[in-house]
Amino acid sequence: MLVKIVNDAVDTFPYSTRQLKQDNPGTSFPDAIADLDLSDYGVYSVTVSTKPSAAHDEKAVSNDAPTLIDGVWTLGWTVRDLTADEIALEAKAVRRDRDELLVESDWTQMPDSPLDDSTKASWATYRTALRDISTQEGFPTNVTWPTAP
Repeated sequence: MLVKIVNDAVDTFPYSTRQLKQDNPGTSFPDAIADLDLSDYGVYSVTVSTKPSAAHDEKAVSNDAPTLIDGVWTLGWTVRDLTADEIALEAKAVRRDRDELLVESDWTQMPDSPLDDSTKASWATYRTALRDISTQEGFPTNVTWPTAP
């Protein structure tokens, strides 16, 4: 990944060797251009920093442009709160997963279920906990799933 720098500021990111060749049609470049040669044209390699961890209600997002850190152009990250749309999508996904678990355990509550009354009651408790997922503190980004009996 490359960046083009003009007057000590990011001009174009991302940038490519193809763009460098198009921007300099009268120049012959080798197939592999060394970093030292790239810098003659204001083009530098970009290092991507390690993605930070984010809390359950946050998201790590890659920055739009690199910054110069200790002489190295580095693409960093920003940790931000989830948007309302992202939270709504997460809620939809959790409800979908919950509904699948309910469907998979429907048989436990049928009159002809082979389960004894105690086991059937345990499954009923589990199913109630599944239905209550959306009332948990932290829903939908921090859900504690009940364990099936």
